Amino acid sequence: MALGPVLYFYTRSLLFGGKKLKRKDYLHFFSLFFEMGPQIAFVFHFSGLLLIPGVRNWYLPFEKQALLFESGNSGNLPFFFSFVIYSAVCFKMVHDNYFNKEISAYKLKDIKWLKTLLYTIFSLIIIWSITIFLAYLSLPYLADCLKYTTTILAIGFAYWVGMSTYMRQTKMSIDDVVEYNKPSVKVYFSDNDVIKYQRRLVTLMEIEEIYLNPVLKLDFLADKLGISEKSISRLLNQHVGKNFNDFVNEYRIQEAKKKLTDPAFIRFTIASIAFDSGFNSLATFQRCFKQFTGITPSQYQSNSKSTQIPEKTLLKS
Repeated sequence: MALGPVLYFYTRSLLFGGKKLKRKDYLHFFSLFFEMGPQIAFVFHFSGLLLIPGVRNWYLPFEKQALLFESGNSGNLPFFFSFVIYSAVCFKMVHDNYFNKEISAYKLKDIKWLKTLLYTIFSLIIIWSITIFLAYLSLPYLADCLKYTTTILAIGFAYWVGMSTYMRQTKMSIDDVVEYNKPSVKVYFSDNDVIKYQRRLVTLMEIEEIYLNPVLKLDFLADKLGISEKSISRLLNQHVGKNFNDFVNEYRIQEAKKKLTDPAFIRFTIASIAFDSGFNSLATFQRCFKQFTGITPSQYQSNSKSTQIPEKTLLKS
């Protein structure tokens, strides 16, 4: 019964940041009491409560034992409906935020990850529903076969969740993790200040091309704008829709795309183009390039060559 609430709070934390649970949030776990039959029996047997006649008379009848230890399909229905409802609520939360343009590329990856996770969960729920349906049709053989299949799939699902979560974490650099987990700061800008700072940002990036500096940090950008680091982070997240790393790396990727298709750089290696575009690591460049374009730099370079039309062909046409 805890799986539904845990999935809900996990989804909420990825979408809206990790927040401490409030008192009312613990009500989501109240349903755990409905599956604590063995724990209740343990307390009765080892605490001496059964020596009290009223407790013994309530506990010993068969119907009370069946209530505590029911494990059939009817006993699974509360968990089934709870999990379905929580999964549906999580999916709605993900869907409502999927088209939000003011989120960073990493946050968008979180949303895509959640969609994949929920689609997999819904697939298991459908198979489980068929199992319950067959059991109520008095087809125990088919129900048992499907139940074992569902168990194997659930085990595979657990391993998949663990490994894919580990792989997602290893793809983020230390700076990315720090930036991702940085708590939001309540800094407010007037409309005039937003316009002023955005224009200054455009000047710094497109005219002065400070993104070509491989050691560019948030403090340098904040110093150029004359505001604090917290303020520049708030400006980027709230009004530009990107965090600092995404904001700078997007300019670097645009620069790299120009160089990858420029005949003047045809003899340059991808590594040299990455460093000339402001990256200080080839691995970071490869990861960011695929993050923003969906393909690798070499694939992008090959595609651009195949779409170029020779000059003679253009003259004839």
